[in-house]
Amino acid sequence: MTVVSKFLTWKKGNAHVSWALLRLVTQVVFNRDNVPKHIEILDDTLTNHCSRQKRSRWVRTINFLVTPRVVRRLIENRLNKNMATHERVVLSLDKELTQEDIFSKDKKVRQKWGNWYGNHFSEPLRFFVPGNGEYEHFSPKNEACTGYDYQGLEEVVELVKLAEKNDKKIRAVGSGHALTAVAQCEDYLVCTQHMNMTQRPAEDCIKEAYRVGFEVTVNYENKKRKERHFLFETGGGTKIRHLIQALTYHGFALINQGGSSIQSISGAIATSTHGSGIGIGPVSAFVKSITVVGKGGKVFRVEPTDGVTDPELFAKDKMAIKHKITLIQDDEKFNAVMVGIGSVGIIFSMILEAQPEYRLMEERIMRNWEDVKAEMQQDMYRYINAHRHFEVLINPYRDMEAGTEEERKRKCLVTTRNYSQQQHEKHHAGRERNYISTFISGIAISGRLSPWVFNKNHLSIPRMTNNSIKRLVDHTGDEGGGFEDLARNVLDQGLGELKFYGYAIEFGFPLDKVFEAVNLIIRVCEESQRYDHLLAAPFSLRFVKQCPAHLSMMQQSDMCMIELVSVKGVTGSLPLFMRLERELLAAGAIPHWGLSVEPWHREMVEKAFPGFNDWEKEQEFFGGATFRNAFLERIKQS
Repeated sequence: MTVVSKFLTWKKGNAHVSWALLRLVTQVVFNRDNVPKHIEILDDTLTNHCSRQKRSRWVRTINFLVTPRVVRRLIENRLNKNMATHERVVLSLDKELTQEDIFSKDKKVRQKWGNWYGNHFSEPLRFFVPGNGEYEHFSPKNEACTGYDYQGLEEVVELVKLAEKNDKKIRAVGSGHALTAVAQCEDYLVCTQHMNMTQRPAEDCIKEAYRVGFEVTVNYENKKRKERHFLFETGGGTKIRHLIQALTYHGFALINQGGSSIQSISGAIATSTHGSGIGIGPVSAFVKSITVVGKGGKVFRVEPTDGVTDPELFAKDKMAIKHKITLIQDDEKFNAVMVGIGSVGIIFSMILEAQPEYRLMEERIMRNWEDVKAEMQQDMYRYINAHRHFEVLINPYRDMEAGTEEERKRKCLVTTRNYSQQQHEKHHAGRERNYISTFISGIAISGRLSPWVFNKNHLSIPRMTNNSIKRLVDHTGDEGGGFEDLARNVLDQGLGELKFYGYAIEFGFPLDKVFEAVNLIIRVCEESQRYDHLLAAPFSLRFVKQCPAHLSMMQQSDMCMIELVSVKGVTGSLPLFMRLERELLAAGAIPHWGLSVEPWHREMVEKAFPGFNDWEKEQEFFGGATFRNAFLERIKQS
């Protein structure tokens, strides 16, 4: 292709997008009934005429245009006519929510920390930022990543001793991704951002059988096979997005991950965060060794009974002796520390199981839920294990205003992901995902606009949800050809800033209780729909392998994790969440430690987590009262 033809192609693509955007904006201002049609036109235009790089340039252009306050005020005035006061849109430009606050090491008092949703915050007596890792300019190429931050470890030890000396509680915080108060503390808070120095293949004191990789048996696509996995050591405060960078630098990848990479790895482990795949456990299941600072400032390296550390080598290790690190290889204690909800101590570092970098092919198909349900009921485990990853998004509502009986059936999106050997160097529309959603998620005011759209058109939420599902379709039967990329890009759902304007509750059910739970959710949602209280998103079914941790939602069996999602500010969503949570718990649901809106109490916890009493004994051993915050104390005393 000549320079001239390349230029003409570029101009033509930009002209297509410009025209589609102009038509959409015109419809928003003058004829909102035609907006859905023009969203589809824009989606098609982005698919066929706009690469990932071009979409990013367009996002930057739009953000530049809406930055002036006068522009945002003009849009507000147009949109807020005849809107109830509590549903009016305010188009402030929020900070980039995917980036955490940067806390100063020197400012130890009058700091404020809050969770991402904004319903819990702490103004602690003292605020500490230990560790010597780089956060703002993190790079796994930094030579410091090859060493262990013993100086930072001693800082944490001294902080715990200081808290006990002053009879105060102490708590570590990460990204604040939990909706519950599981991380909250009003005494001493420890920000873990700089506890991320170590990023290296694990070798020190490791048993010879694990040093250069080891074989594991996996069961995907209903076939057992051997894979070679490796051990990787990382700091306890490492953000998952930074961990992915470090693993990639060394040629490795996470075995699985959740839909977002904003969390800290310790936070994800402490609450049993998971992805999807009945042959794959939650993130905590990949942990092989945890170094934790507990009460009294004691340092423990905790592993299963047949752990990866060589006890003889560890007993002779000069640094382990110098810093008084005690090796514990015991299943009971490891299962307590693995998912410790922040109460067993401060996790300083860990050793994870990883695999060589790999690629995935994702396919998403829109179907009728009743058809999928009938297929799943024939042989549940075999059906969902036919793929490495399997999940379903279900519309809680049927679009009863649709023109045909087929269109009025309840819709769902079936997502499957499997290993791929393909590798494509050039852009192709089919190897991109969620054209319109990835485009919109980058626009600065989109999160503020979302609740307005749903509140203004609440009766159309069933139809809008179907349209959202339709736009996510990317299976190989379409001209797109599915979405194929490196696993880290496929597993991250790419919602950007929009993720922070949604919120969710999540519950686990054994495989034989899945359809009972789905029917209950649909019933409650349809009852509330009669009062114009609706969820603004489909709910998901994700399947996860059993995990032995006492407080893992998957402790008892393989589980289906059901996540219910809505958008902050949509009228009726929060009370509907509360109603759903109460009814699901009564039906035997196991709640997620970080995704819940109802109060937690002992009877509920003991019913959901039979190992809670065993965990309490180990919590007393490792963390004791020093690490019991108000959230846990309320559970213990209720």
